[in-house]
Amino acid sequence: MPFRDIVGHRHVLALLARGVSRQSLPPALLLGGPSGVGKRTMAVALAQALNCPTPMRGDERVDACGDCPSCRRIAKGVHPDVVIVEPGDNGSIKIEQIRDVIDRAQYRPFEGRMRVVIIDEADAAGDDAQSALLKTLEEPPSSSMFVLVSSMPDALLSTVRSRCPRLRVGPLTTAEVVDVLVRRHGYEEPAARAAAADADGSIGLALQ
Repeated sequence: MPFRDIVGHRHVLALLARGVSRQSLPPALLLGGPSGVGKRTMAVALAQALNCPTPMRGDERVDACGDCPSCRRIAKGVHPDVVIVEPGDNGSIKIEQIRDVIDRAQYRPFEGRMRVVIIDEADAAGDDAQSALLKTLEEPPSSSMFVLVSSMPDALLSTVRSRCPRLRVGPLTTAEVVDVLVRRHGYEEPAARAAAADADGSIGLALQ
């Protein structure tokens, strides 16, 4: 999903789009904010913008086209240069998962411009797994970028936080939650408003 199709978070999305345009993004970022507000979607959109061969440009911003084979494969999670790490069945991210992506990040992208490693629920990684990531965050490969996603960013090791500039992703407005529920999840508007009223700006909570 390109930046332009994400509901809310316009300031953060504009920062990311300008960073892609100016090639000024840091090698590691931390997207921190409440659960269910679109942080992972934002990280995937960033991976699309970095690797889309036919991006949309304007006002010093770059956005993915969203329709090319590269964008579609990134959205489906099958692009060779975009790796998503997430907790396993036991709810944790193991050190072996981190070591695997560190190894993969050392190589140049297979077909895209940038290898993007998205670590979703990064706070689920134990101290040993986070420590294993530190050296790569300190000396990242030039053609790789790490995006850490967390609803509890302060639970990450301070050494990890210090190496990843944080973008704060806030809750959505009630109207924005209603919009997503109606347009993307097939809710009737009255039901969407009822679900959004107690969701604290989180799509995830609204869908429970």
